[in-house]
Amino acid sequence: MTEDDVRWVGFVRAEHRTGSVAALAGVFATRGVNVDSMATGDVHDDAGLIVVTFRAGDRRARLLARTVERLPQVRSVLVRRAEDLGVRAAAVVHLPAGVTFVPPARAAVRWSGETGHGEPLLVEGPLVDVELTVDAARAAGATRDATVIQPPYA
Repeated sequence: MTEDDVRWVGFVRAEHRTGSVAALAGVFATRGVNVDSMATGDVHDDAGLIVVTFRAGDRRARLLARTVERLPQVRSVLVRRAEDLGVRAAAVVHLPAGVTFVPPARAAVRWSGETGHGEPLLVEGPLVDVELTVDAARAAGATRDATVIQPPYA
């Protein structure tokens, strides 16, 4: 990883068959790029969505996207910078009962839940703002959290 590396989110629509995820992971491994996270989504029309986050420079990210597109089981690839406001996420954060928490004012998120009453906090918005909120909740004592990057709009 270099100073020029930025965080990317790749949305890969691939055929729902054995080896698709392994082939995708292999592209990253053979090019020396570590996958920060990888998650699969629902399967529709015999294809599933795989969301991959990774760090790379612009050139390497474009090369990865082209290489993934060439895999026979891949139907489409969309790669965006993680800070792109179109990259949306949702998170659930659990804080100890009695801890009242409100997302940071600078985080452009929608949220619900009364943490002071022991309810989980549900947060939705741009990935960078959701992550900012989760980090603030951890600093306030959050005991667990889960974040999901949402599929891109069609």
